[in-house]
Amino acid sequence: MHPFERKPPGPPPGVKANLQVLLKEGWRPGARGRSLVSPGGEELALRGTLPAGARVVPLTPALAEADPADLSGPERYLARQAHVIFPRGANAADYVEALRDLEAVEEVRLPPQVALP
Repeated sequence: MHPFERKPPGPPPGVKANLQVLLKEGWRPGARGRSLVSPGGEELALRGTLPAGARVVPLTPALAEADPADLSGPERYLARQAHVIFPRGANAADYVEALRDLEAVEEVRLPPQVALP
């Protein structure tokens, strides 16, 4: 970083740090937001992977709760999208690699950093 450049901004005030996650086909967030559920119904607990107070929420709750057989291809893709929301003070970038290593996760992205020059 150049000495005259400002430090990249964190999330705007009132917005918690988060990551955008694409789950593998058939996986979905658990009901309580602390686990991921496999196509067979087995839960993968995220304790130890995420900090206390973090939760996983579906991007489109109605699609995530629907039966995948009733959804079109684009709807199934949207149902696989989730956000991992972190407690205040947590740095989301510290958890990217840990989430990528999970068997349920296909892709992890940091949200875009929006700022005025």
